[in-house]
Amino acid sequence: MTKAEIILIESIRASAPSFGPALERQGYDVHVHHQIDKALQASMKNKPDLFIIDAASLKTSGTRMCRKARAQLDGVPIILVSPEKTVIGQASGASVNLVHPFTPRKLLNRVERLLPGDDRFTLEAGPIKLNLTKGKVHCYKKESRLTPKLAKLLELFLQNPGRLMMRKTLIRKVWQTDYTGDTRTLDVHMSWLRQAIEPDPAHPRFLKTIRGMGYRLDLPELSKQ
Repeated sequence: MTKAEIILIESIRASAPSFGPALERQGYDVHVHHQIDKALQASMKNKPDLFIIDAASLKTSGTRMCRKARAQLDGVPIILVSPEKTVIGQASGASVNLVHPFTPRKLLNRVERLLPGDDRFTLEAGPIKLNLTKGKVHCYKKESRLTPKLAKLLELFLQNPGRLMMRKTLIRKVWQTDYTGDTRTLDVHMSWLRQAIEPDPAHPRFLKTIRGMGYRLDLPELSKQ
């Protein structure tokens, strides 16, 4: 299951913080470029779901870059981030124009609205449905927003229902480390994940502990089919 892919064009010497980390924390797959031509070349090889031009960091209005991107990226929404006091007309070709200053949350809200339908970025097994882009999980009538690590944990279980997931495997894939001397962090995250999806977290129905080994996602609804 793929995550929404975003191409971000920004200056390599930007004085303001990059938008990249905020987008990645929301679960997006962000590819950063510093030149419009290279960004468009990458887009031709692998069409993104969204194109962001941070013209403010490049100290330009971004109008020409936006028009060039619009001419080549048929159907791809474009967000143009313009410097303060810049007036951008509709002819720029941008789907959304944001003028500095604004909060990262405002950008994230615009990104969510522009992305394709949620079904493309959703994992579902039994009653559990995880939106990879928004980090939201639905289980029966319960809805929770997960941190990136909790979302990654649940993603692994949903991709492997009924399969024992060893502790070392979970730690390696989620925390990107082979050190397994202390698994308390994993146990705490599993407790939080149960709070998010279990009807009764104290008596887990889905996320079962396999002592001395790891965890397993059991889905009774699937076993009955």
